Amino acid sequence: MNFKNKRSRSYLSGIHGNLTEILGEDSLNELVGLSRLRRAWPDIVGPMMSQRTEPVQLEHLTGDGICLWVAVDHSIMTQQIRFLRDQIREACFKHTRIKNLHKIRSRVLPGAGIKPKAPKAKAKRVSFSQKRTLAKDVASIKDRSLRKAVFKAHLAQIAYSDEENK
Repeated sequence: MNFKNKRSRSYLSGIHGNLTEILGEDSLNELVGLSRLRRAWPDIVGPMMSQRTEPVQLEHLTGDGICLWVAVDHSIMTQQIRFLRDQIREACFKHTRIKNLHKIRSRVLPGAGIKPKAPKAKAKRVSFSQKRTLAKDVASIKDRSLRKAVFKAHLAQIAYSDEENK
């Protein structure tokens, strides 16, 4: 018996080249720069300002300069961005290697800001008697894989339910 696989091997290739063909070199570099900037934004402006401001666009100016557009949730944040523009320029170069950042402009956008991620919910311990009751409830399901999936889903629902909100 020949156990050799008849299917040809696939080879992994980088996605950067394909995206460059679709978007163009300049657009891809701008997207990469903006994503790096968004990732490093809390380190650049601090945690308080990063919850109320966010970089939204890198605009090319005439010549070789770049303008950073920052969305703010209040006009006071616009003033803070203006006061800290030199430190923001230096930090942008340090963290994301964006050079030629000549201007930093802002626009008020309600709800702007990079919100911190919510902590993962912790599962509470489910007693054996609850598991036994749940197993009795799903025992009437004939298909074993479906019965197992329903049991796991209900078990997770019990483990992650919030008793305070009921």
